[in-house]
Amino acid sequence: MSIEYSYISPEGFTVFTSAYLKKRGSCCRSSCLHCPYGHTVKKLGIQFQSVLQMEEDHIHEILGDIGISDFNWKSFPPEDMVFIKIKNVTSGVLFKNHIVIKHLFLKKYFTEQGLSKELIESYLFC
Repeated sequence: MSIEYSYISPEGFTVFTSAYLKKRGSCCRSSCLHCPYGHTVKKLGIQFQSVLQMEEDHIHEILGDIGISDFNWKSFPPEDMVFIKIKNVTSGVLFKNHIVIKHLFLKKYFTEQGLSKELIESYLFC
């Protein structure tokens, strides 16, 4: 399996991955989408968007992106399903109750950024 250092966004832009940014060795402080040094999240935070019924295909896309096919996400009420966004780009989906994240699924290119349940909970529940 080869390391991917960039990909093309749906808008046609080249986006550098966390692997590329780590290889550079230091943070450039440009608020890169996949910053592995925490700068982007510290500066811009994490945004959340409620999942609407019509967005179920988007959940399938996220789970499929990371190879999850057997998760019974339909057992969660819609108000407990939330999309995670960084710089207004959907980076994952979480399933929660009123006090904790029960399941967190990050898209492929967002897994190397230190986006732990604890960090995301600190933004979600404060």
